[in-house]
Amino acid sequence: MIDFEAGDLVPIANLVRNDLVESQHFGIACLVDPSGKLLAEHGNSKKLIYPRSAVKPLQAVAARRAGLRLAGAELAISAGSHHGTKAHTDLVLSILNSVGLGEEALQCPVAWPTNSAARAQATEETKACFNCSGKHAGFLAACVAAGWSTDSYLDPTHPLQKLIVEVFEEYSGEPVSHSTVDGCGAPLHAVSLLGLAKALGKFASEDSETAQAMMQNPWAVADAKSPDALIMQHGSSSKTGIVSKLGAEGVFIVANTDGFAAAVKVADGALRPAPLVAIKLFLDHGLMTQEVHDQLATQIAPEVLGGDNPVGYFAASI
Repeated sequence: MIDFEAGDLVPIANLVRNDLVESQHFGIACLVDPSGKLLAEHGNSKKLIYPRSAVKPLQAVAARRAGLRLAGAELAISAGSHHGTKAHTDLVLSILNSVGLGEEALQCPVAWPTNSAARAQATEETKACFNCSGKHAGFLAACVAAGWSTDSYLDPTHPLQKLIVEVFEEYSGEPVSHSTVDGCGAPLHAVSLLGLAKALGKFASEDSETAQAMMQNPWAVADAKSPDALIMQHGSSSKTGIVSKLGAEGVFIVANTDGFAAAVKVADGALRPAPLVAIKLFLDHGLMTQEVHDQLATQIAPEVLGGDNPVGYFAASI
């Protein structure tokens, strides 16, 4: 079994209540430059992790190489983890309809919307509401464009999945040595946190059309108030745009279009510390202004309240 060992993990975030550390998260974090050189490391960044949905931009790269032709919000949602609003599901169905397919072609599970307003209006679980359905729709549209089977598009031996492995290895600089199945049913490949940072830095700097689609439509990548969407919204006002993507079990990446990238893995699987740690790495290395960092931290960090009054804070501790 591949497991965390002594020294792999370090404290990365604290919740402080009235000057006492009430909770503490451990994890791994790193920052690389455009050449892939390690600029900062907290914990063992060479440790293998499952990147989960943080690699959706790379899967979109493979789909485009296979012939996927999407733009704007449709391209963004193919690299996203949406929250199931009508605007999201309309995009998914539009991608499918453009290649003569319907929702039944999706092989992801059914789900309720995770957006609270959309959930309140939903009457049943659907495949289109599953957060990975945009990626699956992109997979299917790529298969139609390439003339490949749409029935077996999630099989590891399918040409699209083989192409995804090629892109994964090319961008991370690492061979795929360990694979499993993700929550959406697609193949999932392990990578070191360092390899993940390298891969997303390369993506943000080289795959401009997909990166721009994500940055211009952050709501389609996630939801308007999700941490990755908020970071991309703020990044749009900087000299270099910022691509951000969360993954399940505490994985988070932030990369700018110059090719600098931060990657975070939280050991207990919680998401709440990950974006704060990533933007702290950017701040510490002059890749984000103090003003933007503080605005984002205020929006992303959970409040620590005593009744209605602030009595503490939650922040990165690296």
